[in-house]
Amino acid sequence: MSRRANNDSTISAYTLSDGTERWRIAYWHAPPGGEPKRHFKKGFATEQAAEDALEDIRVDIRRGDHVQAARDTLDGYTRIYFDGLRVKPSTLDAYQRHYRNHIAPHLGRRKLSDITTADLNSLYRRLERSGRKDSGHHGEPLSAATVRHVHAILVQVLSAAVADNIIRANPATARNINPPTLAEAAAPEMTVWTPEQARAFLTWSKADGDYLQTAWHLLLATGMRRGEALALRWRDVDVTNGRLSITRSLSYVKVDGKKKMTFQSPKSGKKRVVDIDTATVEVLKSHKTAMSVHPEFVKPDSTVMVNRFGQPLNPERFSVQFTERVKKAQGIIADLPMLKVHELRHTHATMLLVAGAHPKVVQERLGHATINITLSVYSHLNASMQRGAADTIGGLLTDES
Repeated sequence: MSRRANNDSTISAYTLSDGTERWRIAYWHAPPGGEPKRHFKKGFATEQAAEDALEDIRVDIRRGDHVQAARDTLDGYTRIYFDGLRVKPSTLDAYQRHYRNHIAPHLGRRKLSDITTADLNSLYRRLERSGRKDSGHHGEPLSAATVRHVHAILVQVLSAAVADNIIRANPATARNINPPTLAEAAAPEMTVWTPEQARAFLTWSKADGDYLQTAWHLLLATGMRRGEALALRWRDVDVTNGRLSITRSLSYVKVDGKKKMTFQSPKSGKKRVVDIDTATVEVLKSHKTAMSVHPEFVKPDSTVMVNRFGQPLNPERFSVQFTERVKKAQGIIADLPMLKVHELRHTHATMLLVAGAHPKVVQERLGHATINITLSVYSHLNASMQRGAADTIGGLLTDES
Protein backbone atom coordinates (compact mmCIF):
# COMPACT_ATOMS: atom_id res chain seq x y z
CA MET A 1 0.00 0.00 0.00
CA SER A 2 1.45 3.34 -1.01
CA ARG A 3 1.83 6.10 1.54
CA ARG A 4 -0.05 9.35 1.06
CA ALA A 5 1.48 12.71 1.94
CA ASN A 6 0.04 14.63 4.90
CA ASN A 7 -1.05 17.42 2.59
CA ASP A 8 -2.89 15.12 0.17
CA SER A 9 -6.42 16.30 0.93
CA THR A 10 -9.77 16.92 -0.72
CA ILE A 11 -12.87 19.06 -0.30
CA SER A 12 -16.22 17.85 -1.59
CA ALA A 13 -19.89 18.79 -1.40
CA TYR A 14 -22.78 16.59 -0.28
CA THR A 15 -26.51 17.11 0.18
CA LEU A 16 -28.59 16.58 3.32
CA SER A 17 -31.99 14.88 3.23
CA ASP A 18 -33.71 18.27 3.21
CA GLY A 19 -31.72 19.35 0.17
CA THR A 20 -29.25 21.58 2.07
CA GLU A 21 -25.72 21.58 0.68
CA ARG A 22 -22.85 20.89 3.04
CA TRP A 23 -19.10 20.43 2.60
CA ARG A 24 -16.68 17.81 3.88
CA ILE A 25 -12.89 17.56 4.00
CA ALA A 26 -10.68 14.51 3.84
CA TYR A 27 -6.97 14.41 4.64
CA TRP A 28 -4.19 11.98 5.45
CA HIS A 29 -2.22 12.14 8.68
CA ALA A 30 0.34 9.88 10.35
CA PRO A 31 0.59 10.13 14.13
CA PRO A 32 4.13 9.88 15.58
CA GLY A 33 5.40 6.37 14.92
CA GLY A 34 2.13 5.34 13.28
CA GLU A 35 0.83 4.58 9.80
CA PRO A 36 -0.90 7.29 7.75
CA LYS A 37 -4.69 7.18 7.98
CA ARG A 38 -7.37 9.06 6.15
CA HIS A 39 -9.55 11.31 8.31
CA PHE A 40 -12.81 13.08 7.55
CA LYS A 41 -14.65 16.11 8.87
CA LYS A 42 -18.00 17.24 7.58
CA GLY A 43 -20.82 19.68 8.28
CA PHE A 44 -19.24 22.85 6.88
CA ALA A 45 -21.86 25.31 5.62
CA THR A 46 -19.68 26.72 2.83
CA GLU A 47 -16.76 25.63 0.69
CA GLN A 48 -14.73 28.50 2.14
CA ALA A 49 -15.38 27.30 5.71
CA ALA A 50 -14.19 23.83 4.72
CA GLU A 51 -11.08 25.29 3.06
CA ASP A 52 -10.28 27.38 6.15
CA ALA A 53 -10.61 24.36 8.43
CA LEU A 54 -8.42 22.28 6.16
CA GLU A 55 -5.76 24.97 6.09
CA ASP A 56 -5.74 25.07 9.91
CA ILE A 57 -5.20 21.32 9.95
CA ARG A 58 -2.35 21.62 7.41
CA VAL A 59 -0.64 24.24 9.57
CA ASP A 60 -0.97 22.03 12.65
CA ILE A 61 0.42 19.04 10.76
CA ARG A 62 3.43 21.06 9.60
CA ARG A 63 4.05 22.18 13.19
CA GLY A 64 3.72 18.61 14.42
CA ASP A 65 0.95 19.35 16.93
CA HIS A 66 -2.12 18.03 15.11
CA VAL A 67 -4.37 15.83 17.23
CA GLN A 68 -7.06 13.85 15.50
CA ALA A 69 -10.54 14.59 16.81
CA ALA A 70 -11.20 12.23 19.70
CA ARG A 71 -14.07 9.77 19.43
CA ASP A 72 -14.02 9.15 23.18
CA THR A 73 -16.87 10.65 25.15
CA LEU A 74 -16.27 12.47 28.41
CA ASP A 75 -18.05 9.62 30.24
CA GLY A 76 -15.80 6.98 28.69
CA TYR A 77 -12.54 8.81 29.29
CA THR A 78 -13.46 9.92 32.82
CA ARG A 79 -14.20 6.32 33.78
CA ILE A 80 -10.72 5.33 32.63
CA TYR A 81 -9.19 8.33 34.39
CA PHE A 82 -10.88 7.53 37.71
CA ASP A 83 -9.86 3.87 37.44
CA GLY A 84 -6.23 4.99 37.29
CA LEU A 85 -6.31 7.37 40.25
CA ARG A 86 -4.38 6.44 43.36
CA VAL A 87 -6.30 8.25 46.09
CA LYS A 88 -8.21 7.38 49.24
CA PRO A 89 -11.58 5.66 48.69
CA SER A 90 -13.37 8.62 50.25
CA THR A 91 -11.62 11.03 47.86
CA LEU A 92 -12.45 8.90 44.83
CA ASP A 93 -16.04 8.60 46.01
CA ALA A 94 -16.29 12.40 46.23
CA TYR A 95 -14.88 12.81 42.70
CA GLN A 96 -17.27 10.22 41.30
CA ARG A 97 -20.25 11.72 43.12
CA HIS A 98 -19.55 15.22 41.79
CA TYR A 99 -19.03 13.86 38.29
CA ARG A 100 -22.14 11.67 38.39
CA ASN A 101 -24.41 14.38 39.79
CA HIS A 102 -23.14 17.56 38.18
CA ILE A 103 -21.12 16.81 35.03
CA ALA A 104 -22.33 13.59 33.43
CA PRO A 105 -25.98 14.66 32.94
CA HIS A 106 -24.87 17.69 30.91
CA LEU A 107 -21.63 16.74 29.14
CA GLY A 108 -21.08 13.02 29.70
CA ARG A 109 -22.08 11.88 26.21
CA ARG A 110 -20.21 14.64 24.42
CA LYS A 111 -17.02 13.84 22.54
CA LEU A 112 -14.01 15.20 24.34
CA SER A 113 -12.97 17.08 21.23
CA ASP A 114 -16.35 18.82 21.02
CA ILE A 115 -16.32 20.29 24.54
CA THR A 116 -15.57 24.01 24.52
CA THR A 117 -14.84 26.62 27.15
CA ALA A 118 -18.27 28.08 26.43
CA ASP A 119 -19.82 24.70 27.25
CA LEU A 120 -18.05 24.64 30.62
CA ASN A 121 -18.97 28.22 31.49
CA SER A 122 -22.58 27.42 30.62
CA LEU A 123 -22.43 24.35 32.88
CA TYR A 124 -21.10 26.40 35.81
CA ARG A 125 -23.84 29.00 35.46
CA ARG A 126 -26.51 26.28 35.25
CA LEU A 127 -25.19 24.62 38.41
CA GLU A 128 -25.13 27.97 40.22
CA ARG A 129 -28.79 28.47 39.34
CA SER A 130 -30.25 25.02 39.98
CA GLY A 131 -27.58 22.37 40.44
CA ARG A 132 -28.40 20.78 43.80
CA LYS A 133 -29.33 17.09 43.68
CA ASP A 134 -29.88 16.21 47.34
CA SER A 135 -33.41 15.39 48.46
CA GLY A 136 -35.30 18.32 49.93
CA HIS A 137 -33.15 20.80 48.02
CA HIS A 138 -33.23 19.38 44.47
CA GLY A 139 -33.08 22.11 41.86
CA GLU A 140 -31.86 24.80 44.23
CA PRO A 141 -28.60 26.71 43.58
CA LEU A 142 -25.37 24.77 44.07
CA SER A 143 -22.78 26.45 46.29
CA ALA A 144 -19.87 28.28 44.69
CA ALA A 145 -17.47 25.97 46.55
CA THR A 146 -19.06 22.86 45.02
CA VAL A 147 -19.03 24.39 41.53
CA ARG A 148 -15.30 25.04 41.99
CA HIS A 149 -14.88 21.38 42.94
CA VAL A 150 -16.66 20.45 39.69
CA HIS A 151 -14.33 22.77 37.80
CA ALA A 152 -11.27 21.21 39.47
CA ILE A 153 -12.39 17.73 38.39
CA LEU A 154 -12.83 18.88 34.80
CA VAL A 155 -9.39 20.50 34.85
CA GLN A 156 -7.85 17.21 35.98
CA VAL A 157 -9.70 14.98 33.53
CA LEU A 158 -9.20 17.20 30.50
CA SER A 159 -5.53 17.82 31.36
CA ALA A 160 -5.06 14.06 31.37
CA ALA A 161 -6.77 13.87 27.97
CA VAL A 162 -4.28 16.44 26.63
CA ALA A 163 -1.39 14.44 28.07
CA ASP A 164 -2.78 11.30 26.42
CA ASN A 165 -2.81 13.14 23.08
CA ILE A 166 -6.61 12.82 22.80
CA ILE A 167 -7.35 16.53 22.67
CA ARG A 168 -5.01 19.36 21.77
CA ALA A 169 -5.92 21.89 24.45
CA ASN A 170 -7.76 21.92 27.76
CA PRO A 171 -10.89 24.09 27.56
CA ALA A 172 -11.06 24.16 31.37
CA THR A 173 -7.82 26.13 31.57
CA ALA A 174 -8.48 28.59 28.76
CA ARG A 175 -8.13 32.30 29.49
CA ASN A 176 -11.87 32.87 29.18
CA ILE A 177 -12.90 30.10 31.60
CA ASN A 178 -15.07 31.53 34.36
CA PRO A 179 -15.74 29.27 37.37
CA PRO A 180 -16.65 30.85 40.73
CA THR A 181 -13.72 32.74 42.21
CA LEU A 182 -11.83 31.64 45.29
CA ALA A 183 -13.39 34.51 47.20
CA GLU A 184 -16.89 33.45 46.16
CA ALA A 185 -16.15 29.84 47.12
CA ALA A 186 -14.63 30.72 50.50
CA ALA A 187 -16.10 28.78 53.39
CA PRO A 188 -18.78 30.67 55.30
CA GLU A 189 -17.83 32.00 58.71
CA MET A 190 -17.80 29.07 61.10
CA THR A 191 -20.26 28.79 63.93
CA VAL A 192 -19.01 27.53 67.29
CA TRP A 193 -20.39 27.15 70.79
CA THR A 194 -19.13 29.03 73.79
CA PRO A 195 -17.79 26.88 76.64
CA GLU A 196 -21.08 27.54 78.48
CA GLN A 197 -23.16 26.35 75.52
CA ALA A 198 -20.99 23.25 75.05
CA ARG A 199 -21.36 22.34 78.74
CA ALA A 200 -25.11 22.94 78.61
CA PHE A 201 -25.49 20.67 75.59
CA LEU A 202 -23.48 17.85 77.18
CA THR A 203 -25.47 18.17 80.40
CA TRP A 204 -28.75 18.10 78.48
CA SER A 205 -27.61 15.12 76.36
CA LYS A 206 -26.71 13.10 79.46
CA ALA A 207 -29.98 13.96 81.21
CA ASP A 208 -31.92 13.04 78.07
CA GLY A 209 -30.38 9.55 78.09
CA ASP A 210 -28.74 10.03 74.70
CA TYR A 211 -26.66 6.94 73.89
CA LEU A 212 -24.43 9.16 71.73
CA GLN A 213 -23.54 11.51 74.59
CA THR A 214 -20.07 9.93 74.82
CA ALA A 215 -19.47 10.71 71.13
CA TRP A 216 -20.44 14.38 71.52
CA HIS A 217 -18.19 14.63 74.59
CA LEU A 218 -15.26 13.06 72.73
CA LEU A 219 -15.58 15.41 69.78
CA LEU A 220 -15.69 18.48 72.01
CA ALA A 221 -12.88 17.29 74.28
CA THR A 222 -10.43 16.15 71.60
CA GLY A 223 -11.16 17.96 68.34
CA MET A 224 -11.20 14.67 66.47
CA ARG A 225 -12.80 14.49 63.05
CA ARG A 226 -16.09 12.60 62.81
CA GLY A 227 -14.51 9.61 61.04
CA GLU A 228 -11.65 9.45 63.56
CA ALA A 229 -14.04 9.34 66.53
CA LEU A 230 -16.17 6.64 64.92
CA ALA A 231 -13.08 4.55 64.10
CA LEU A 232 -11.69 4.69 67.65
CA ARG A 233 -11.22 1.21 69.19
CA TRP A 234 -11.01 0.27 72.83
CA ARG A 235 -7.37 -0.66 72.37
CA ASP A 236 -6.76 2.94 71.25
CA VAL A 237 -7.98 4.20 74.64
CA ASP A 238 -5.39 4.47 77.44
CA VAL A 239 -7.34 5.44 80.54
CA THR A 240 -4.30 4.96 82.78
CA ASN A 241 -2.27 7.69 81.10
CA GLY A 242 -5.23 9.67 79.75
CA ARG A 243 -4.45 9.30 76.06
CA LEU A 244 -6.13 8.34 72.80
CA SER A 245 -4.28 6.93 69.79
CA ILE A 246 -5.84 8.19 66.56
CA THR A 247 -4.71 5.73 63.91
CA ARG A 248 -7.55 5.52 61.40
CA SER A 249 -10.78 7.07 60.13
CA LEU A 250 -14.15 5.62 59.16
CA SER A 251 -15.76 6.64 55.87
CA TYR A 252 -18.99 5.67 54.11
CA VAL A 253 -18.19 5.52 50.42
CA LYS A 254 -19.39 3.94 47.20
CA VAL A 255 -17.19 0.99 46.15
CA ASP A 256 -18.05 -0.99 43.00
CA GLY A 257 -21.41 0.71 42.85
CA LYS A 258 -22.38 -0.06 46.45
CA LYS A 259 -22.16 2.05 49.58
CA LYS A 260 -19.99 0.54 52.30
CA MET A 261 -18.06 1.61 55.38
CA THR A 262 -14.30 1.51 55.09
CA PHE A 263 -11.40 2.30 57.41
CA GLN A 264 -8.47 4.33 56.16
CA SER A 265 -5.65 6.44 57.54
CA PRO A 266 -6.45 9.85 59.08
CA LYS A 267 -6.83 12.75 56.68
CA SER A 268 -3.25 13.94 57.22
CA GLY A 269 -1.99 10.40 56.64
CA LYS A 270 -0.29 10.41 60.05
CA LYS A 271 -1.20 8.74 63.32
CA ARG A 272 -1.26 10.92 66.43
CA VAL A 273 -1.78 10.71 70.18
CA VAL A 274 -4.14 13.10 71.97
CA ASP A 275 -4.16 13.66 75.72
CA ILE A 276 -7.55 13.67 77.42
CA ASP A 277 -8.65 15.19 80.72
CA THR A 278 -9.82 13.24 83.74
CA ALA A 279 -13.49 14.04 83.12
CA THR A 280 -13.25 12.56 79.62
CA VAL A 281 -11.49 9.50 81.04
CA GLU A 282 -14.42 9.00 83.41
CA VAL A 283 -16.92 9.40 80.57
CA LEU A 284 -15.13 6.66 78.62
CA LYS A 285 -14.96 4.39 81.67
CA SER A 286 -18.68 4.79 82.28
CA HIS A 287 -19.44 4.15 78.63
CA LYS A 288 -17.38 0.96 78.65
CA THR A 289 -19.11 -0.25 81.79
CA ALA A 290 -22.50 0.31 80.16
CA MET A 291 -21.39 -1.52 77.03
CA SER A 292 -19.99 -4.45 79.02
CA VAL A 293 -23.43 -6.07 79.24
CA HIS A 294 -22.47 -7.21 75.74
CA PRO A 295 -18.87 -8.48 76.18
CA GLU A 296 -18.32 -8.59 72.43
CA PHE A 297 -18.91 -4.81 72.30
CA VAL A 298 -15.86 -4.04 74.43
CA LYS A 299 -13.24 -6.29 72.89
CA PRO A 300 -9.93 -4.51 72.13
CA ASP A 301 -10.70 -4.29 68.41
CA SER A 302 -14.33 -3.22 68.86
CA THR A 303 -15.10 0.40 68.07
CA VAL A 304 -15.94 2.56 71.07
CA MET A 305 -19.10 3.88 69.45
CA VAL A 306 -21.40 1.14 68.13
CA ASN A 307 -25.03 0.64 67.17
CA ARG A 308 -27.31 -1.82 68.95
CA PHE A 309 -25.83 -4.65 66.89
CA GLY A 310 -22.29 -3.81 67.97
CA GLN A 311 -21.36 -2.45 64.54
CA PRO A 312 -19.56 0.87 63.82
CA LEU A 313 -21.88 3.82 63.42
CA ASN A 314 -22.78 5.03 59.93
CA PRO A 315 -21.00 8.43 59.56
CA GLU A 316 -23.75 9.98 57.47
CA ARG A 317 -26.49 8.89 59.86
CA PHE A 318 -24.32 10.09 62.77
CA SER A 319 -24.30 13.64 61.34
CA VAL A 320 -28.07 13.57 60.91
CA GLN A 321 -28.49 12.38 64.50
CA PHE A 322 -26.40 15.29 65.77
CA THR A 323 -28.61 17.78 63.94
CA GLU A 324 -31.68 16.11 65.42
CA ARG A 325 -30.16 16.31 68.93
CA VAL A 326 -29.31 20.01 68.62
CA LYS A 327 -32.82 20.85 67.38
CA LYS A 328 -34.25 19.04 70.36
CA ALA A 329 -31.84 20.74 72.77
CA GLN A 330 -32.73 24.16 71.39
CA GLY A 331 -36.14 23.73 72.98
CA ILE A 332 -34.44 23.55 76.38
CA ILE A 333 -31.24 25.61 76.04
CA ALA A 334 -31.83 29.25 75.20
CA ASP A 335 -29.95 30.74 72.22
CA LEU A 336 -28.11 27.49 71.39
CA PRO A 337 -26.75 27.91 67.84
CA MET A 338 -27.26 25.14 65.29
CA LEU A 339 -23.95 23.48 64.44
CA LYS A 340 -22.83 20.85 61.98
CA VAL A 341 -21.07 17.96 63.64
CA HIS A 342 -17.71 19.10 62.17
CA GLU A 343 -18.12 22.39 64.04
CA LEU A 344 -17.67 20.57 67.34
CA ARG A 345 -14.06 20.24 66.17
CA HIS A 346 -13.95 23.98 65.50
CA THR A 347 -15.49 24.62 68.92
CA HIS A 348 -12.71 22.59 70.56
CA ALA A 349 -9.97 24.50 68.73
CA THR A 350 -11.57 27.89 69.34
CA MET A 351 -11.92 27.30 73.06
CA LEU A 352 -8.26 26.29 73.31
CA LEU A 353 -6.95 29.24 71.30
CA VAL A 354 -9.07 31.78 73.14
CA ALA A 355 -7.88 30.28 76.42
CA GLY A 356 -4.29 30.91 75.35
CA ALA A 357 -3.17 27.48 74.13
CA HIS A 358 -0.19 27.63 71.76
CA PRO A 359 -1.29 27.17 68.10
CA LYS A 360 1.32 24.41 67.73
CA VAL A 361 -0.42 22.40 70.44
CA VAL A 362 -3.77 22.95 68.76
CA GLN A 363 -2.29 21.89 65.41
CA GLU A 364 -1.03 18.63 66.90
CA ARG A 365 -4.34 17.86 68.60
CA LEU A 366 -6.32 18.52 65.42
CA GLY A 367 -3.91 16.59 63.20
CA HIS A 368 -3.33 19.46 60.76
CA ALA A 369 -0.38 18.81 58.45
CA THR A 370 1.18 22.22 59.23
CA ILE A 371 0.67 25.01 61.71
CA ASN A 372 -0.10 27.32 58.77
CA ILE A 373 -3.33 25.39 58.20
CA THR A 374 -4.33 25.92 61.82
CA LEU A 375 -3.54 29.63 61.69
CA SER A 376 -5.41 30.00 58.41
CA VAL A 377 -8.54 28.14 59.51
CA TYR A 378 -8.77 30.11 62.76
CA SER A 379 -7.52 33.45 61.46
CA HIS A 380 -10.82 35.02 62.57
CA LEU A 381 -9.56 34.71 66.14
CA ASN A 382 -6.51 36.89 65.48
CA ALA A 383 -8.20 40.09 66.66
CA SER A 384 -9.22 38.73 70.06
CA MET A 385 -5.88 36.95 70.47
CA GLN A 386 -4.04 40.18 69.62
CA ARG A 387 -6.07 42.02 72.27
CA GLY A 388 -5.28 39.31 74.79
CA ALA A 389 -1.58 39.53 73.95
CA ALA A 390 -1.63 43.31 74.31
CA ASP A 391 -3.34 43.07 77.72
CA THR A 392 -0.84 40.43 78.82
CA ILE A 393 2.24 42.42 77.85
CA GLY A 394 0.70 45.53 79.38
CA GLY A 395 0.23 43.71 82.65
CA LEU A 396 3.83 42.47 82.60
CA LEU A 397 5.24 45.93 81.95
CA THR A 398 3.04 47.90 84.33
CA ASP A 399 4.46 48.54 87.77
CA GLU A 400 1.68 47.60 90.17
CA SER A 401 3.72 48.17 93.31
